[in-house]
Amino acid sequence: MLSRTRPALAALLAVFALSVFCYRVLHANATIAAVVLLLSVLVTGTYAKLPAAVAASIAATLCLDYFFIPPIGHITIGDPQGWIVLIVFLAVSLVATNLSTRLRRQRDELMWQQREAEKLHALSRSMLFSDGAEEVERLVVNKCMELFAFSEVVLFELLNGTFYRSQRDTSISDETMRRAARYASIQRSEADQLTITPVALGNKIFGSVAFRGAILAEQTLQALGSTIAMGIAQTQVRNAGSRAEAVRKSEELKSVMIDALAHDLKTPLTAIEAAAGMLLDPVNVSAAQQHDLLEVVQEEASGIRRIVEEAIHLARIDAKKLKLECQPVSVGDLVRTAVLRLGDRAASHQIETRTEGVPLVFADSELILQALKQLLDNALKYSPSRSEVMVSAAEAGGMVTISVRDHGQGLTELEQGRVFDKFYRGQRDRSAVQGTGMGLAIAKEILEAHGGSTGVSSQFGQGSEFFLRLHVAMEHSELAPRQI
Repeated sequence: MLSRTRPALAALLAVFALSVFCYRVLHANATIAAVVLLLSVLVTGTYAKLPAAVAASIAATLCLDYFFIPPIGHITIGDPQGWIVLIVFLAVSLVATNLSTRLRRQRDELMWQQREAEKLHALSRSMLFSDGAEEVERLVVNKCMELFAFSEVVLFELLNGTFYRSQRDTSISDETMRRAARYASIQRSEADQLTITPVALGNKIFGSVAFRGAILAEQTLQALGSTIAMGIAQTQVRNAGSRAEAVRKSEELKSVMIDALAHDLKTPLTAIEAAAGMLLDPVNVSAAQQHDLLEVVQEEASGIRRIVEEAIHLARIDAKKLKLECQPVSVGDLVRTAVLRLGDRAASHQIETRTEGVPLVFADSELILQALKQLLDNALKYSPSRSEVMVSAAEAGGMVTISVRDHGQGLTELEQGRVFDKFYRGQRDRSAVQGTGMGLAIAKEILEAHGGSTGVSSQFGQGSEFFLRLHVAMEHSELAPRQI
């Protein structure tokens, strides 16, 4: 009660003080006193509510009569003109008070609308510039809690039937949220300070949002629902585009893979077919020639098996069906085993190894052998026969780097950026060198699954150096196997 009457009491005291000041100090006449008191009434109407302003108007009229209109010192009027002055003063005061109060109310409303608009704008910006690390729906819940100071927020997305809550325990029922979305109706409960509004954009319903702790105007509620709806709509469009792009890329990869396999299987199959045709007519083929033809069949069949294994390996990696079985492994043993598995192909080059003094690495030995073999096979394919291929290893910063350097033609900057892409092959080597473009992509996927990396350093005309990096065993020996 005291808090409600305090502004009126303050206004009355101010009017009385100004009247005494004009009468005792300024010795003002009725005209000057009327102007000063009217000014005080305007100030009161600007900063106080209507009851206090009306009280100040009446008090100013009484003080003007008591101190400045004869007979002075009495609240009586001897001259009829005095009545006219007081009535006009009271009317002007009341009109001015009303105008000031209305202007103040409009000012407060505009300031409130500006604050609400700024909150909605901040919410819209946060959704628009979302980086994807956080779900837009979850971001909406957190931002509403932050901007509007709600005590609880629940967002229901109609498309997938998912609820996003600011807290685990809530009394807002799922059915109430579904009903608000289904019928696009605003529901309020002042007792529980609960508001549920549909999330809609035009005639399109995206769900509903419920909150506690603040009562928003219906206009703000509609704007809030529309803002959230725009964010959800953008997310749905973006996700649909991503899915369509993934499907398109998948179809492109399938097409490229089929073309690559068809091209690389054609040559060995032709050679096998020719050798088999000659073996079917043994009369004109000597024993030595038969042996050579059988070696051709065996060599080309091994090449076909290698191509098929690479395709299966890459498909399994894409399907996340590989399981890592990591353990401490010697880098020297990995390099030696990889060179041995190259078989006769290793004899065409001078392979040198420098892996002494390198610590153990934590890896799945079979998968890393596969990756290392891809790097070695790539070096043999793209460097001159009998040239040197250097395999070295070094440790720095808890990582072991295994490098394979050749003396081939090298790569341009553009090729270095794409050489680990699936099915990519250099423009100059597509017809000269047999391959599918899967090997380096397989190596990259295997290393990333280990938490490592692959890369290349090359200068056109001076060869290339491909490398892979793995963690030192002592830092990761406690890691459990994981799937890729």
